[in-house]
Amino acid sequence: MCTVSWLHNDGGYELFCTRDEKRTRRIARGPEITTQDGIRFLAPQDTEAGGTWIAVNDYGVSFCLLNGKREMTSRSYVSRGIVLRELLTGGSISEACERAWNIDLSRYAPFTLLILEAGQHASAVEWNGLDKAIFPYADAFMPLTSSSVDPDGVHRRRHEEFQALPGSLNSTMLLNFHHSHGAGPDAYSTCMHRADAETVSFSWLKVTHSDARFFYSPAAPCRRLPGETRTLALLQ
Repeated sequence: MCTVSWLHNDGGYELFCTRDEKRTRRIARGPEITTQDGIRFLAPQDTEAGGTWIAVNDYGVSFCLLNGKREMTSRSYVSRGIVLRELLTGGSISEACERAWNIDLSRYAPFTLLILEAGQHASAVEWNGLDKAIFPYADAFMPLTSSSVDPDGVHRRRHEEFQALPGSLNSTMLLNFHHSHGAGPDAYSTCMHRADAETVSFSWLKVTHSDARFFYSPAAPCRRLPGETRTLALLQ
């Protein structure tokens, strides 16, 4: 359960993500630099199921995963956060999308995966449990949302609030959007609060031609807990 937005700018981009989870889920570990197949990446870690939901590699390619609509099935799946590890060494959007197209996704529950790279349109990979689709011009889909309670209604409310933002998008506007309770803190607000779940973290990635800076706060933005920033130098 998440809300994701992004911003293209000269020489790079910014990615914003609020993660919503059950109150009983274990607290995730903050961003750390890890190496896989010789490629370094910066990502938090889900301590309950492994994997991650947001990452940037040292090519400057970022990935952000959202749950898809829940399937009415009793089958068990591998955590969706693991799929990023199959893709995050890709050196470009096109390489990551090609990998996503070629791997078997049947062991994962439905998801949407956003992929960003400087100077390129955002792309999205959508897996519905039966078929996959790749959208090479995904900027028009912003903001991406997911919810285990009324996913269509949540998307509609958050999308309406996003569309009401005045003028050209900038960092301040997107920060305010992710901090927003709208008409009030509930299951539909971007900073989400309900009896059994809430927004549990906020991530803000700023990628330039030289580095990626990852700000991470382990709580809902409205709690205003101190966050941490980690920096990953990019390959030149």
